[in-house]
Amino acid sequence: MAEDPVDGVERATFGAVPVAEVDDWLRRHVRARLGTDLDEVVLRSGRVSAVFALRLAGGDRVVVKVHRGRLDEGRTASLAAAVEAQRLLAGAGYPCPEPLDGPAATDGLTAVVDTWLDDGVAGNAHRPPVRRALARSLAEQVQLLRALPAHHRDALRHPPAWAVHQHGPWPTPHDPVFDFTTTPREHAWIDQVAARASAVINRRDVPPAERVVGHSDWYCGNVRFSPTAQDDDGEHGGVRVTSAWDWDSVVVESEAVIAGMAAASFTDSSTSGAQSPTPEEAGAFLADLDAARQRPFTGEEQVTAAAVVAWTLAYNARCLVDVAAMGLTVPAGSTLDALAEHGDAYLALRW
Repeated sequence: MAEDPVDGVERATFGAVPVAEVDDWLRRHVRARLGTDLDEVVLRSGRVSAVFALRLAGGDRVVVKVHRGRLDEGRTASLAAAVEAQRLLAGAGYPCPEPLDGPAATDGLTAVVDTWLDDGVAGNAHRPPVRRALARSLAEQVQLLRALPAHHRDALRHPPAWAVHQHGPWPTPHDPVFDFTTTPREHAWIDQVAARASAVINRRDVPPAERVVGHSDWYCGNVRFSPTAQDDDGEHGGVRVTSAWDWDSVVVESEAVIAGMAAASFTDSSTSGAQSPTPEEAGAFLADLDAARQRPFTGEEQVTAAAVVAWTLAYNARCLVDVAAMGLTVPAGSTLDALAEHGDAYLALRW
């Protein structure tokens, strides 16, 4: 095992090296940053960055997230600001890991170390109680992050690609395995959906005073849940969010944009059901979020949120076009299927 070469996200991060070399990097980073020894690599994971759950010599467990490539000064500052947002949430009792160290580099690779948090179980966001829990938890985090100091907010200048809708299709994708320079003719309709959505989102400049901080990758796979006797509406069989991860995805945006990104993605990685929500499910999520906020969305904000739903789905569908071109299987119920079936119904969402 130690001599086997790494693959997937580890290969993209560390190169074509043996597993033992990656483990040695982790050992040296933990020793330098935490002053302790690595006992065991418990879990290897990650989709964009390489994520490792580690058991340390004293028995504590931590999570190390290693980012690809050498980060420039601006990207490092943005990551540091995201860590401060996460620290604020953890200090307020929000169910996210507590940052322990970073961003800090070893041999040119930058990592953040968090406490281990895996309370709860995976959920099915096609179920209304889980959907409501996600919506309420998003509203809570946005409200708490209003207290993030202005200099940290200002440093959040490097949103992930799926949040870069300002210039239509397409931004540089979040993973170099994707190539958005040319869309196959049979999928040109995805570019058209994205262009229409981008035009709606960007029809007006959002003043800084209207911008908030929130998670741009708020979906079922980044969250775990625990049951409650009843939910906040007094209904039996409620759930609550008890673990939430990937806080380097926080962005500064209008609440309508943050809402739309979540409404497009919240069902992804559910324990069953389609990857993407139907228009009715996306609308129900936005209505749940609206009910949890301190004020309802205006009509103009509803139009913006709906356009962001369409943009986010289009971005994800465009990724799947490349997945299929690589010869990999696109599962039934994918974002590509949902957008093909429902099209402009997402742009027309109101609640």
